Amino acid sequence: MAKSIAVAGKGGTGKSTIAALIILALRDRALRGHKSAEGAQQTASSGPILAIDADPDSNLGTMLGIETRRSVGDLREEVLEEIKNFPAGMSKAQYVESGLHQIIEEEKGFDIITMGKGEGSGCYCYLNNLIRKFSEDLFHAYSWIVMDNEAGLEHISRRTAANIDSLIVVVNDNPISLGTAKNIDHIIKYLKNDIGKKYIVTNMLKAGRRGQVLERIKEIDMEYLGDVPFDPLLEDFMFQGKPLSELPASIAKESVEKFLDKIGGDHGGA
Repeated sequence: MAKSIAVAGKGGTGKSTIAALIILALRDRALRGHKSAEGAQQTASSGPILAIDADPDSNLGTMLGIETRRSVGDLREEVLEEIKNFPAGMSKAQYVESGLHQIIEEEKGFDIITMGKGEGSGCYCYLNNLIRKFSEDLFHAYSWIVMDNEAGLEHISRRTAANIDSLIVVVNDNPISLGTAKNIDHIIKYLKNDIGKKYIVTNMLKAGRRGQVLERIKEIDMEYLGDVPFDPLLEDFMFQGKPLSELPASIAKESVEKFLDKIGGDHGGA
């Protein structure tokens, strides 16, 4: 079974950027391992890592340099609209399973699924259960699942971020982001979500506020992984709209590598 990492936190903390850097770091580790095992440079088979963009803003694919054409939200609406026109002998479950396989975008070293827009006015309970079941069946094909969650608490409170090995909550020096982290921890404990480890990562803390933020973090029942410092190269990439898959060695990438070392980033599921 794949090992899973979920990234959460208040909007504007750099959550999606850090999720993208985690995915790329895991991919690079997998590619390096593949090269050393084969003794020569090889192209990895598609997908030791499954990236899930669960943020309705759907920026993860763009950051990774992938154009996502369809989402789970699109599929959900298509099923409701086309249910009377299914091919003869095809059930709703078969249609959903086929659609999910078409939604997966493949890149060297990782695949990505985009959740897309939320639910409309129809009845989605059965469809959501089907999607969840088939998504979980896909997990066995990967070593890592990395989910970029919706800003705030939705995926935690609706249990869609349950059964994960490592939850990383991103905060900055905005006190509201620290409040969000506290609320996430409270909801996890209240709902008894099956989460292995809970971590906090700070992002681009201003030097004058670093001490105060770290003191406030001690009040939250999560292990502190460290800080992603301001990275001029990363900022320029974001401003230019360049994919982070082309980002060379940088301060931010080095920080994420250290985080992965602490949470066992060389040992995905089999």
